[in-house]
Amino acid sequence: MRKELFKQLLDRYLDGTANPAERGLVEEYYERLAAEEGPATRALPWYYRAKAGLAAAALLLVAAGIYFWAGYHKEGPVARAKERSMPQNDITPGGNKAILTLANGSSIILDSAKDGSISRQGSASVMKLGDGHLAYTPGSAAADAIAYNTLSTPRGGRYKVTLSDGTNVWLNAASSIRYPAVFSGKERVVEIRGEAYFEVKKNALMPFIVKVNGAEVQVLGTDFNIMAYEDEQDSRTTLVNGSVIVREGSASEKLKPGQQVRFNPAEGVKLEEDPDLDETLAWRNDLFSFNDADIHAVMRQISRWYDVDIRYEGNVKQHFDGDLPRDVNVSKVFNMLELTGGVHFRIEGKQIIVTP
Repeated sequence: MRKELFKQLLDRYLDGTANPAERGLVEEYYERLAAEEGPATRALPWYYRAKAGLAAAALLLVAAGIYFWAGYHKEGPVARAKERSMPQNDITPGGNKAILTLANGSSIILDSAKDGSISRQGSASVMKLGDGHLAYTPGSAAADAIAYNTLSTPRGGRYKVTLSDGTNVWLNAASSIRYPAVFSGKERVVEIRGEAYFEVKKNALMPFIVKVNGAEVQVLGTDFNIMAYEDEQDSRTTLVNGSVIVREGSASEKLKPGQQVRFNPAEGVKLEEDPDLDETLAWRNDLFSFNDADIHAVMRQISRWYDVDIRYEGNVKQHFDGDLPRDVNVSKVFNMLELTGGVHFRIEGKQIIVTP
């Protein structure tokens, strides 16, 4: 109940509908929280995982309850609340957007295609099921010519595909996966760029292999996430369930659930024993999650999800801890980031200007 009340209060603040008293309570609370965290890394005001925990949130709610019950409107520290203005050209979050490129090179824009059968690739029927879901159903043909398809999401897009073997793949924004419409032979091989989450259908006789940035991830049946954006320093494979082997050149690592491998051509393969799984998997739950992330890492995620370009004015060095929603307009995200102090944002068309 307390968490829900805190959520409602913060939502009103971010929507611009909070009165001066409510805004004052939120800003005063997070000023105290930022002071406790220190200047290097600031906790973000996300109500599901605030650094101060529910106890601190409860103190805010008690103060809010006393204030509202007493009917005060102009006295005390809440009267110092600053008026906040919403941007005139706000930007909506990403959604289910993707392009399917067929074996013959033709393309289908899935977000505007009707649900139902959209193509036939060899013996496989290709269906758009709605809710951002593409599915392949193999037919009875024993020996199809290999027909490769590519599913691509733009910036501001995401999509799910069920491959012909029953494997489920979720693509994050600015990502793609290349795969055969029907698997054949001794291996199931796909290629990705960007970020994808896999739930691989188990088949001990036909290992599943993901090729990414010169490396290979081999599995039999498991759940894992691969992040391999070109503008990120490392590619990361994070295992949730099962077992995978990551190979790059002569180096290889076998992962256990909860482990992560980072790899790049310069440094090779590195095993992380205790990665932040909440941070890695947050995008699947419509969240941004930051663990001592600098402003540039934060803005790369925002750029991909909101389909915006980023420009910096001045020397911004802020780091962030905490979770933020991905299913809100970008102004809400910026309002929450600005609550930590030390960073400000302007929206100019499809460009975001970041200043100290």
